[in-house]
Amino acid sequence: MNLKPSPYYNNPQLSILLSTKPHKTFIGGRGVGKTTIIAEEIIKYFKAMPRGKISLNGLTYFHIRTKSLPPIIDHLERRGLYRGHHYFIGHKSPKSFNWAEPYQPPLDYTNCIHFINGFVVEFNSFDRPEMARSGSYDAMLFDECTKLKKSSIDADVLPANRGNRERFGDLAFHHGTLFLGSMPLTPDGEWVFEYESLAEKYPGRYFYLEASALENKFILGEMYFRDLKRVLPKVVYDLEVLNKRRKQNVTGFYPLLSSSKHTYTESFNYDFYDSLGYDIKNKTSFDCRGDLDCLPSEPLYVSFDFGTTQNCIVVSQWHRTANEFPVIKNFYVENETLSLLIGKFIDYYQHKQDKTLYLYGGSDGNRRNDAASRNSYFDDVRDQLTKAGWSVYLRAELYEASHMDKYQFWHKFLSGEYPALPKFRVNMNNAMETFVSMDGAPILPQEFKKDKSSERKRDQPRWKATDLSDATDNLYYWVLGSLLGEQDHSNDMLMLNQR
Repeated sequence: MNLKPSPYYNNPQLSILLSTKPHKTFIGGRGVGKTTIIAEEIIKYFKAMPRGKISLNGLTYFHIRTKSLPPIIDHLERRGLYRGHHYFIGHKSPKSFNWAEPYQPPLDYTNCIHFINGFVVEFNSFDRPEMARSGSYDAMLFDECTKLKKSSIDADVLPANRGNRERFGDLAFHHGTLFLGSMPLTPDGEWVFEYESLAEKYPGRYFYLEASALENKFILGEMYFRDLKRVLPKVVYDLEVLNKRRKQNVTGFYPLLSSSKHTYTESFNYDFYDSLGYDIKNKTSFDCRGDLDCLPSEPLYVSFDFGTTQNCIVVSQWHRTANEFPVIKNFYVENETLSLLIGKFIDYYQHKQDKTLYLYGGSDGNRRNDAASRNSYFDDVRDQLTKAGWSVYLRAELYEASHMDKYQFWHKFLSGEYPALPKFRVNMNNAMETFVSMDGAPILPQEFKKDKSSERKRDQPRWKATDLSDATDNLYYWVLGSLLGEQDHSNDMLMLNQR
């Protein structure tokens, strides 16, 4: 079939599309046009490999459906490929179309794109990486690669890039790979820089490129960058737009914190999201019913960090059967009211079956919310939640634990060597900001304290500061510290167990 020419390619896109090397890696700034590259690669394989099958790998099926697919569909249409005529998403073509299937057809087309010549793109989710083990693909594309676990890529996914050599082995890009992503936010995403070394060592097989979003200025326009530079803190603009590599934190308050050990992405209730249908333009709001890690009949543990310019919430739940105590969600606002933040929580968890909540936070929560009110921050939180139908049990200390005590607690907790403690993990779909806040929290060089100077910086978003880590401290230390003998429960310690 005759495809329409693309209206425009920027320099990085051209470099990647013209490269004949089978293995390509592109790390680019926000708006540089990465999904256009995915769409073009799909078209390349579609044209060259009738009845072939490639995989599109992403964070989750949900992310692929709602984030990756819309711009891909838009670009396919620009090239003359129309949904419902040249391809179908979520199911194979109607029998009356009499389309061929891949040489190794998927048993279930729910997470597939089926093209007119029998070519198929199958989605693989990294909250279910083992699903790729049984597959056999002719190439692999990876979206948001710096947020994917390298261990899963190497062990579960790449080995499935095999088969059909007798049919497509003459193609230089058969069994190729394409890794696309933005600059790593945490150290665990920096494995992608290994491909830069491979490109230097094996230039005939590996291609590596980094590019700023400025490369796409012709499409985005000058105002795009002016507006982002005005509203985004410098550190975010440098990282996400200009694509500059981040500076590493070498003296962390949580030195044992590891994304490979203490995070997870397998958190979506796909039965719920599948019930919404496959319309990617559906504007349905999302709530706790779509969270697999939110147990409907178990209480929530909620911790606040209060401030004059920011307020944030960390939401956790004790999964006793699995012996885990994960952070399942966080909320934060900047230069907004506390009631707005609480409203976000209430809206998100309005459909939760059991509305029991244990409330934690720093001792400053006992201060008056404003000079004209008799109510404390905790009073206002409890009143608003109670009116929304929640049973609130305030579990907050009247004093702050020392930084050394918290540091020692986290060192033991994160080590995983204490059977009395549940495992700590963070949901990277719903609470990534909490992990980043903890991962970036340094120690003061002069004394043993958490360095909280990030809370005064104006060149970074407040969620990257230590506020969310403080909220996490004030929950886990007081809930679990006694199991390690970390807390002194003498008479001078007053516990507020108010109903």
